[in-house]
Amino acid sequence: MQHLSNSKGHVDRVVYLAPDVAKALRQWPRMQGAAPRYVFPSRVARKGGLPLSARQIQHCMTRYLRLAGITKPYSPHALRHTFATQLLNAGASLEVVKELMGHRSLDVTLRYTQLYDRTKRAQYDQAMAQVEKHQGFQGR
Repeated sequence: MQHLSNSKGHVDRVVYLAPDVAKALRQWPRMQGAAPRYVFPSRVARKGGLPLSARQIQHCMTRYLRLAGITKPYSPHALRHTFATQLLNAGASLEVVKELMGHRSLDVTLRYTQLYDRTKRAQYDQAMAQVEKHQGFQGR
């Protein structure tokens, strides 16, 4: 878990890391030979003295999309929408997604997310099973 405090909007947020990612990040400095300043240093800056710029990240993403045969243009920001949507459809509450995204309001989070039809159907079926169980219990 990482605490980020210099993010957009100066909103503090918690970032959870998968165990394999945390392990790789702990091992990474030893593999570099010295304690590097950035995980994703700019190639342009000498000895990794600067992080990747937004333009460099966009260029990398465009290149990888092309290599994957994806012709629709995407921005790195689209990954935030994907992350939020996947969390919501995996069962995370809207409030949890809001906090993880660092949003101040649920309205902003709602603009980032999209409920899949299968998620709506699964939640409907689950709710109706509970309604039927409750009605059956009351003898209706």
